This record gives sequence, structure tokens and C-alpha cells, in this order.
Amino acid sequence: MSQEIFWVLLSKKLSGEASPAELKDLENLVLEHAEWQYAIQNLEDLWKQQPPKDDMQAEDAYMLHLHRMKEMNIAFGDMPEPLPAIIGKNRIRKWYWAAAASIAFALGLFAFNKFFNNNSEKTLVAREVNEISTRQGSKTKVELPDGSVVWLNAGSKLTYNKEYGQQLREVTLTGEGYFDVVKMKEKPFIIHTSNINIKVLGTVFNVTAYPEDKQTETSLIHGSIEVTIKNRPNNKIILSPNEKLVVYNEPGENGNTHLKEKEIPEKIPLVAIKQLTYQNNDTIAVEAAWIRDKLSFKNELFADVAKKMERWYDVTFEFENKRKENLLMYGTFTTETVEEALAALEFSFGFRYKIEHKKVTIY
Repeated sequence: MSQEIFWVLLSKKLSGEASPAELKDLENLVLEHAEWQYAIQNLEDLWKQQPPKDDMQAEDAYMLHLHRMKEMNIAFGDMPEPLPAIIGKNRIRKWYWAAAASIAFALGLFAFNKFFNNNSEKTLVAREVNEISTRQGSKTKVELPDGSVVWLNAGSKLTYNKEYGQQLREVTLTGEGYFDVVKMKEKPFIIHTSNINIKVLGTVFNVTAYPEDKQTETSLIHGSIEVTIKNRPNNKIILSPNEKLVVYNEPGENGNTHLKEKEIPEKIPLVAIKQLTYQNNDTIAVEAAWIRDKLSFKNELFADVAKKMERWYDVTFEFENKRKENLLMYGTFTTETVEEALAALEFSFGFRYKIEHKKVTIY
């Protein structure tokens, strides 16, 4: 029954017809089924795309999904008759588009359940672990069962056990997350990344731990956190507000090729504590500006800025001129397209570029 209610509430949210009470009911359902987050995000991205301009095209898409469900023996309940013409053509298209999107999600969920039901060992894993992911070019906000809130940046993943909060509050992060943790003295909040573990009681901080990056960063906004480096388990580092811990990843680890072997003695990550970075007249640190929809950087190598732009704009960069990788850059972008951002950087820092599909070449 909860799934049927979910389809109705999601369709009403997408079409902008859900009441505040219905939106709250939908939020509660999502909290109970965190594994739906990624699919919901995809549907919202689909909904933001331009819907079919033709009524017949919209209805065809809707009927096609119904037909596929019938072939797979999936019951979607009694579907409504075509809406009265008096409602208006735009609203008809919107309704069909939302319904088709919800049905597409139903198909995906059915396939997901069928796969795991046919694999008993994997079924156990699916039931015990929640996973929330974001694609390149997108962000999402997640509320954990204890009320702690996590913002996930593009290309990131957060996982936690279904037993989260019963005895322990542990999560695993790949990518970048901004955490606002509810204080529970008896249940510390622990984040695991490939390179470090972070222990907190209640605070606000940002963690950047993309496997392909040359470093892992923990930036403390306020409160206090304890960081343990996995290769140095006996050394605990306590950060103060406005400080960040930078740990350089080992060469070759998780695909990282930025550092040479000789740059890291005895394969132990280099460690540094630095102050957070602020742009002129900005009250939020560069390290956390992304949660305010700002792509911000200051005195960073073009190679590192390119990585941020890849995730922000869902593009890839290639440097034909390797010397340009070492340009030191600063800037902030909000609503600019990738073309507008590159034009501004080209004017300020002197390089040439071309864009083909989703590939940016610097020369």
C-alpha cells in the first residue's frame, strides 16, 4: 500500500499539485525507504526536462509504459480514463508526463526487487544497507533517521546500515558531503572514507573524498571533530572551527595518479592543517560554497578546478597543453553555463578551449 501512495504523492509533487501535508507524507515515505533517493532524483531531473509538446506524444509515452508493465505482469492498479478536455491541454501533458515518469520508476523498482529476490545472498545486503548517490552535475539533500542532514555534491555516494542510530551512527562517504550532525553524546557520529575516519558529537563540517583526487579534505565550520588517518591509527587530530585537514592520498590508490611515489616517503599520506579559504566579501568558505549553489575556488591549479567543473557541469576535460594545468585560478560561478564559465576563465587566465558535446579541450 505504501508504494501505491508513493506513486500518487510523487506524481502530484512533480506536477506541482501536492499540498503541504502530502509533501510531508511523501518525505516520511522517503525517509523510510532511503534507497529510493537516487531514483527519485532521476525522476525529478526527467520532469525538469521539456515535456512533449504534442498531446498524442505525451499519451503515447504513458501508454507505452503501461504496455511494458502489462508484459512484465506488474499491476499498477486501475488507471484513470483520459482527463476531460476542460482541464486544458498543458495540464493533460503534464499529467501524462508525470504518470509515465512514475511508471518508469515502478519498472526500475520491479526489476531491482526481482533481481535481488532471485539472489538470496544479495537480498540480505539490499535490506541491510541504504545507499544514496548523486550523478555528475547534480546535488541532493538527505535527512538521516536521527535528524542529521547531509548534502551530497555531484558524483558522490553515502551508505549506512538500516540499524543506523540504534547503537552506532556510522556512514561511509565517497565523494563530497556537507554534514550538519545532531548532537548525541552517547552515540558519536562516525564517517568512513578511503583515507580517513571522522568522529563527531554534533557539529557542521564538509568532507571531500573523491577517489580520483590527489587529496582528502575535512573542513570544520563550527564545533569539534576528531580525525584518524587510516595509515596512522594511533594519531588523532582535533580540528578547531575554520580549520581544514588535508591528507594527500597515496599514489595509485583508488586510481589517483596525481602524486609521484617519491613525493610520499614510506607510502604514508602527507598531512597538513590549514585555514579555510574565503573569497572577498563572502561569508561562506570556499570549501563549503557548493551547498549555496556556488562553484568557488581561490588560488587553485587549473587541473583541480577542471575536476570541480567536471562534476559541476557533467563534462570531461582534456589538457592538450599540459602547462595550462598549473595555472593558478580564482573565481565563483552560480548560474553560469559551462560555456560562460570557460569564457570568463579564458579572458582572465589566458588559454584557449573548444567544446565538443561534453568534452572540453584546453590548448
